[in-house]
Amino acid sequence: METTLNGRATNNSSTNPVLVVDSYARGISIGKIDPAGKGLELQVDEGRRESSILLRSRYVMKSGEPLLDLERHLARLSARGELRRTTVVFGVTTDPFHPFDEKFATSMKFLEMFERFSPGRLIIQTRSPLVVIGLPLLKRVRNTTCVTIGLETPSEDVRQRYTPDLPTVTERWKTVRALKRFGIRVGIQVSPMLPYGDWRKDAGDFAAELCEEADFISVKSLTQASRSSRPTNPIARKLEADRQFFWLRQDTHKPLEEAIRRIASEKLVHPAEVAMPNPQMALFGTNSGR
Repeated sequence: METTLNGRATNNSSTNPVLVVDSYARGISIGKIDPAGKGLELQVDEGRRESSILLRSRYVMKSGEPLLDLERHLARLSARGELRRTTVVFGVTTDPFHPFDEKFATSMKFLEMFERFSPGRLIIQTRSPLVVIGLPLLKRVRNTTCVTIGLETPSEDVRQRYTPDLPTVTERWKTVRALKRFGIRVGIQVSPMLPYGDWRKDAGDFAAELCEEADFISVKSLTQASRSSRPTNPIARKLEADRQFFWLRQDTHKPLEEAIRRIASEKLVHPAEVAMPNPQMALFGTNSGR
């Protein structure tokens, strides 16, 4: 079985299961990638069709108690050796560190569980600078962890116009650099891609910045991200009102993607597509004092 991630086919999931996890104010939901091969596009904060997630279970936080049911489930997977072969993607339909959803404590409890029940790979997807609060824990699991930051544009004016409720561009770049300074691998998702200047002339500058800061980069146009040939969400309507029709095309991402490929083609990948680290390598030691 092949699973499609970000529009490309990968064999990684055929032998290594992928669990998708979201946190809420009082609980966690967890599910598996659709084994029928339709796949789940691993994108930050984009709504997903429930049909693409099987075995979606909800673990509810009881007053004053940890997520005992989830802990037992993870303990069973760990005891059978399955968790060590599993990629866990945290933050698929919701941003686990969004500051206004009253779920930060739940997200932190979940991460604490994965320090004890280590998956083969943990990918955290967020746009929130609050993820850096988890740095002490993330440092302890950094050998198998990647944080993916959503960054749709390098322009603060564009961010204010089309996504005013999201963290500033500066805050997100600072988050990327802080994570990397502490040895955390970082991916950047330019999705849904928003205007960054002249679509050809300025693609090289944006690409150079992305390649300098990110270990992994994925790019999608607004139309690709919305899975519709004619997106009608609020961002698309604003682009239409501004007569920015080019940014609604299916192939809007190509100049930026081509510019990244010229600089560092190996970075054009979602971290879930990269071969999973060999847990046996930990036996040979890492620089834990970094």
